[in-house]
Formats: sequence, structure tokens, C-alpha cells
Amino acid sequence: MNSCIINRLALLALWVASVDQGLAQSQSPDAIKPIGTCVAIQTNGTTVDMPIGLRAEGSCQTAEGDGAQNCTAEIVPTGADIILDVTDNTGIPACLALMQGNPCDFVQNGPVIFQSQRHATQSFSTGGYGVRLTTMIRQKRLQQTTSDLPPSARFPLNPGRLFDVLRNRYAIAARLECSMANGDQRIFPIVDDADLSPNIRFVSKNSSEPTFDILTYRVMP
Repeated sequence: MNSCIINRLALLALWVASVDQGLAQSQSPDAIKPIGTCVAIQTNGTTVDMPIGLRAEGSCQTAEGDGAQNCTAEIVPTGADIILDVTDNTGIPACLALMQGNPCDFVQNGPVIFQSQRHATQSFSTGGYGVRLTTMIRQKRLQQTTSDLPPSARFPLNPGRLFDVLRNRYAIAARLECSMANGDQRIFPIVDDADLSPNIRFVSKNSSEPTFDILTYRVMP
């Protein structure tokens, strides 16, 4: 592993920002007055699923006729933040007779087949009888918890200079929290190739590392 990669990994651990050295050498330190100082903070998210009492339901029906009658029930979750419990494949469908006699006695159930956590099917054979079949599957609600990672080392916003922010690709959000020279406290959300503000312009994105992106910004003079 060369020294460049080692240095980048060290930066990733601290999530620090660095100034452009070439521009730093071209200006006298006394002539550079930061417009503020910042720390970079990224937020991680963890998704967990919690069982709920409400079950997803799918149904289909056949009509009386000659020969075998077949139908397939489609089952989807009851909400956008809910998934099917893919371990729930042992339930017995409810059968409603649509004709006289005992047509439900002749129903043959196929297995519950999960195409995904949000779509399942179950097929039935009912002979030549009219029945309505209803399948219910347990569900889970998705819940996301978030937590901020420790902030980076504080760095200055020097006019005319560049700085880098290392963003973990698994982070769900990132931001700069800055104390401006005029006393204001500012928060700048970091969104890939967008400018952070009129005075903090996006320059480039380096995605050569496997686990993080290097976002480069320029502080406008």
C-alpha cells in the first residue's frame, strides 16, 4: 500500500478537510482571513423490521364450470413502509363456497411463492367448482434509526483555496457545521455535486476509492 493510499485512509478515519497546498503557497498567510471554520459530520442509518398485527391479504376466485378451475392470489404489503414476512409460508387460505355443496373440500393449495419482500403469490386448483380463496401473510414495518458519527477536525474556510471532504458511501447524509466570521452558525448539507453556498462552490468528485468519495470545494474570494 503506497503512502498516498495510507494518507487517504487516515483522512477517512478522521473525515478531515484539507486545503489545496499549491494555492496556500501562492498567498501570504497574513493575507488570508478565513470566512469561518467548519467541521464535517456524516450520518449513518440503520433499518430494522418490527412485526405488526395487520396481515397482508390476497384473494382470487373461480367459477363453476367444466374441468379444472385455477386461480392465483396476489399478495402485497398494506403500506409503503411495510414488507411481507418471507418466513410466513405455512398459513391455510380461507375458502368461501360460491355454490351449493362442499366445493372447498376439493381445493388444492399451491405453495406461497415470494418474488420479493413486497410481492408474493399463491395458486389454487378447485376442480370445476366456484370458490373464493383468501391468503393472509404476516407483515413487518421498516423503521430507520439515525446517528451522527464523530465530527472531523475543525478546518478554516480560506478564500481562494480548495478543501476536500471525504464522504463514506454508506452514509445517508452529510453536512458542514460552520462558525462564520460574522458570528453566524451555519449548516451546509452536502449533496454530491451541488454547491454548498454561493461562496462555497463544488469543484470535483473523486470516486477512485472503494468505500468513500472525495468531494472538492473552493471557497470563493
